Amino acid sequence: MTVARVEASSPPILGHAQPRIAPPIPARHDLAGFRRTAADMGLVLVPWQEEAARYLTAVGPDDRRLYREVAIVVARQNGKTTLMQPFIVDALRKGLRVMHLAQNRELPRTMFGIIADATSNQPELFPKRRGRTIWPRYGSGQEEIKTVTGGSYRIAAASRGGARGHPNDIVIIDELREMESDEVIGAAAPTLVMAPDPVMVYLSNAGTDASVVLNGVRSRAGSDESLAYLEWSASPQRADDDIEGWAEANPMMGHYPQVLRELEASYRRHKLSGTLTTFETEHLCRWVPTMRERLVDIDTWTSLRGEVGTPRRPYLGVSMDPDGGRASAVAAWLLPGGMIEVEAIAEVTGDPMDVARLGTELREAALKMGVVKVGYDSLTDAELAKYFRATEPLVGRKFANASAQFVNLVRAGKIRWAGADAVTADLVWTARKAHEESFEAVRAKDERPITAALATIRAVWLASNPAPTGVARIY
Repeated sequence: MTVARVEASSPPILGHAQPRIAPPIPARHDLAGFRRTAADMGLVLVPWQEEAARYLTAVGPDDRRLYREVAIVVARQNGKTTLMQPFIVDALRKGLRVMHLAQNRELPRTMFGIIADATSNQPELFPKRRGRTIWPRYGSGQEEIKTVTGGSYRIAAASRGGARGHPNDIVIIDELREMESDEVIGAAAPTLVMAPDPVMVYLSNAGTDASVVLNGVRSRAGSDESLAYLEWSASPQRADDDIEGWAEANPMMGHYPQVLRELEASYRRHKLSGTLTTFETEHLCRWVPTMRERLVDIDTWTSLRGEVGTPRRPYLGVSMDPDGGRASAVAAWLLPGGMIEVEAIAEVTGDPMDVARLGTELREAALKMGVVKVGYDSLTDAELAKYFRATEPLVGRKFANASAQFVNLVRAGKIRWAGADAVTADLVWTARKAHEESFEAVRAKDERPITAALATIRAVWLASNPAPTGVARIY
């Protein structure tokens, strides 16, 4: 395993100030005012935060906000909270009403304390009643800051009820990736209707296919002129350990030495644990299909691609999707020295498929190849398996063993494959389902079939436990 590392004597690699995805830099903005507010609060902004501030404060020809929505998507622990502090304080000074939402109230409650402390030395901001200053209200569930300018700052949980109520000028939604329905946005948006110059700010790191709200915002990037979508993320083609990708997604890198140290430690930890999907979303800010642990590391599997020879005493794995829309067949054979070669034999779709035709064609192909045995799942593939004589159902504990064996062989680099792009595509969507003392390969998402991956696991299991040498007789 290799881990990207920079020697202490090397000049620091700075995180990218510019987002990888963004609209053109606005010509008019109030970055200078943003800097002054930050300085008043004792904050030193790094370049990426100033870049984001240009978009947060951008104004158009009519002197109103250029963007009614600003989405800031960046890896975790890169200063999104610090960026919001001067933004909120400046809004309070200008008499704007701010509502801050998150999946739970802990994130905005932390921000509330920061904003309350930052304004506590400015008693002139707060109204008085009977000669006494009305300071921020800290009661749990009733946290609120009100200013003499008419400004207010409230926090709430991101629920339909929490988002409703008082009118707002600014709505900040934290951890947008966690929202799996549009209900909160639907409830929060009407609170901005009467605002003369409203803005909704989204804060997040990368999401999954389930992050429907964030994905919807991202899909509008570049096509909705009222949206500034800013994404600091590692380019898709970069490997997980490519330090240039780390710099793209972590704009604090190089400004604080602990950032690189944490990235190195986190990468090593997730690599060894097989949880690189978490590293992808949290530290590379890249989308993954699911947060469930993948069966194998996709980069490792991809690195095993190469030339394969003519199959010698191959084994076949088959898999059919229960809805009858897809089937896969994969061959695997053992070489002297323990290397297993893998090649996809068939990838068929239909609505539904002609199983009889497929079974006949696979039987003929198996005869020509000299297939020794066919592995299948008796619950889903029995209709296809009946076309072969020598078969072995791989279910239950046996399939769990096959899943573990496949993972071990991939990690050890003992598999070489060709013509199996469908397998690679399926492995992205193949997760581990843990049992008490083992695990098995399952779909990461119910509606996404993984027939090629399942067929491969079965073929590899049979090939790694070959039958005694003899004449292949499967028909």
